[in-house]
Amino acid sequence: MKKIYLLFFSLFVFSMAQAKDDCELIYSTASYALNHAKSALKANNYEHQKYYSGKALESYEKLSKLLEESQCEGLSEKVQDIIADAIKAADPADWDRGRYYSKKVFTATQDLISYMDGRTEVVGVDTTD
Repeated sequence: MKKIYLLFFSLFVFSMAQAKDDCELIYSTASYALNHAKSALKANNYEHQKYYSGKALESYEKLSKLLEESQCEGLSEKVQDIIADAIKAADPADWDRGRYYSKKVFTATQDLISYMDGRTEVVGVDTTD
């Protein structure tokens, strides 16, 4: 009987660790997207702006696939909104529109990362003084 309990406990711990790893991978992918969006904003010509916006879009497409397979909840709608802006940033009509959508992607990615930071909980730490 103890072996059965030990087996179930082990499976539970493994599934919790796997869920944490999925969310960490999503977080790091969002960080890559943030770096690419920042590079798009710093770009000093149209082609570089489009290139880095395209890289941010690739990161978000990867992030979207990771969300489908993960247990992280509450991110799908935010990511889909950012992808819509990233598509417009990666193939803009002109320089100004590309910068506008790149800035939207950058700001929304910062908000997404802040949201994910706020969802993490430190267990066993007393923050009251």
